Amino acid sequence: MEEWCVRLMSICKDNACSDPVKLFRMMVRDDHVPMHGPIHHSIVPLAMVTAVWSVKPDFDLDSYLTEVISRSSEVPQAVCGLWGCCGSAIGAGIFESIMTRTGPLSRGKRWGNCNLSTSDALRAIGDVGGPRCCKRNAVLSIISACNSAKEHLKVELSPSEFVCTRYRDSEECIGSKCPFFSTKNIPKDVD
Repeated sequence: MEEWCVRLMSICKDNACSDPVKLFRMMVRDDHVPMHGPIHHSIVPLAMVTAVWSVKPDFDLDSYLTEVISRSSEVPQAVCGLWGCCGSAIGAGIFESIMTRTGPLSRGKRWGNCNLSTSDALRAIGDVGGPRCCKRNAVLSIISACNSAKEHLKVELSPSEFVCTRYRDSEECIGSKCPFFSTKNIPKDVD
């Protein structure tokens, strides 16, 4: 397993809480996490699985996080623009499919709900528009996945407010068109 995987999994295990946005902030502070890139496809389901485990620890967190890495690292970079399906939104579907033990041959609502989770995250991302911002899309996917977790898994999580502090690091930043953009009143623990 690559070093970045081990580091992000350790961050999750050492800081497990019901706030997946907080977990996201902790992970993106790691030196191995660039402003943009496919690592965000893994960060979304890592944060979500960990947050659910903190509320309902009835599964083996290590094996679920390992499964997250196995599935999410297969999602190629730049799929948001090249395929029309952001990898962070796919991460929301990966999260739900892992939590519900859903596969391609699963029947009924759980298979459909995994696809709806991805669809809901894509809707949130699509409503904001482009160009890409992996931080923005990841947080939108996490918030959307929290709603899906409540509806489909009956698990209520506690996502905190997100305020972007990295807008200067992105040449493509859309500024005030982003729901997380602010140049003032940034909480001290936010990154």
